[in-house]
Amino acid sequence: MTRAGAPARVSTAAVLAAVVAGVPACAAGDADVPPPVEVRLTTAGFEPVRLETAAGVEVRFVNGSERPQRVASVGLDDGEVAVPAGADPVDSGRLVAGATHAERLAVPGEYVVEALLDGARTRAIVTIEVKESP
Repeated sequence: MTRAGAPARVSTAAVLAAVVAGVPACAAGDADVPPPVEVRLTTAGFEPVRLETAAGVEVRFVNGSERPQRVASVGLDDGEVAVPAGADPVDSGRLVAGATHAERLAVPGEYVVEALLDGARTRAIVTIEVKESP
């Protein structure tokens, strides 16, 4: 057991034993995981304003503006949110300048996300089309 914050020590022999035993290294399994995609929130709005990605890919929302903002699924007039049926809404909470919020959008369909300034005023919209994974 290690104390909190202290790095764990692993011997070279233990690593070699794991490899010889056929346990794949962490990096080896990452080849099948698509890289994350990024949506930047700037002073001009979202970049890009429309994005297509595969289901399960991590979408990173980066607040590249100088003001705190919130990224959230658009609320519709009927009280629902603009996400596919069965999907959880996107909500970053308060993102300070430079902060990142990541979501793994697993349900295929269209997600409409807005940027909100403090005070809940819509500032920008991005549409993310999530396609079935190949």
